[in-house]
Amino acid sequence: MSTLERDASAAWSALRSIWSDLEWTSPVYRHGAFHHVAVLGSTSVVRVSFAANHEAQIGRQSAVLLAVGNAGLKTRIPRLLRTLTGDTWSAMACTVIKGAHMPDRSWHEARHYFAGILNDLQCAQLLTGLPAARSWCGGNFWPEVVERITADSGSRVRKAAQTVVREVLSLEEGVCPSLVHGDFGPHNILWDESTAPGLIDFDNACAADPAIDVAPLIGFYGAAKVGEIVDAHVLARAKVYRASLPLQIAAAAALGTDRRLQSHALSNFARRLETGSLHDPAAT
Repeated sequence: MSTLERDASAAWSALRSIWSDLEWTSPVYRHGAFHHVAVLGSTSVVRVSFAANHEAQIGRQSAVLLAVGNAGLKTRIPRLLRTLTGDTWSAMACTVIKGAHMPDRSWHEARHYFAGILNDLQCAQLLTGLPAARSWCGGNFWPEVVERITADSGSRVRKAAQTVVREVLSLEEGVCPSLVHGDFGPHNILWDESTAPGLIDFDNACAADPAIDVAPLIGFYGAAKVGEIVDAHVLARAKVYRASLPLQIAAAAALGTDRRLQSHALSNFARRLETGSLHDPAAT
């Protein structure tokens, strides 16, 4: 079952009562891959998780957002307001970042901003509250989770997943870690013509190889264009990280017992493997 198929009405009703000081007048309800979301005017965003590991999930995300808030970033980012744990769900609230999503903004228009934000992240102060890479999808146990969930995927997919996992772990040896957003790309950037763009959704943030944040950009724009703002070594590592992204999502879904998302992510990995676009969507 997908965690987003849960009826969130009882949680929203409870939060309206408990967090009555928030702006519940005209909430706008949305959802991400793992959360139900309510945007409360221009003041706050509340998210609710019904995943099997909802308490740990919200606890980790709130701790990460606190740490990132103290990292000295110049980029506009959300600020944690509060958290709440229930029996079957957990919630957190953060401030709203002014701006609009512009997914169709061209590479030519956006690349300067992408480069600036990546540099800001890499130069940020690393704090003890930041987790290690892939804490959101198993951390040190991620390879074991991938091994388990690909056991029945066919030998070609299983062997490819094993190879990608080994390559990722090998790449990280000896790399100087920096603040990594973990899901960087136009889908998490809010544009405001009056000020610098804002960056949201730090759920997967960690202290790790900065090439991790370059990987999603390859999926949006292709390696050739992304290579205009990063050096060749970073780009090469980012291609490997990109290949691992569906396996990370599948592992996180498995930990949250979201079978539908797990299946979707593994199918995405298998499709990329079949089409030859596992490392670069422009390869086919």
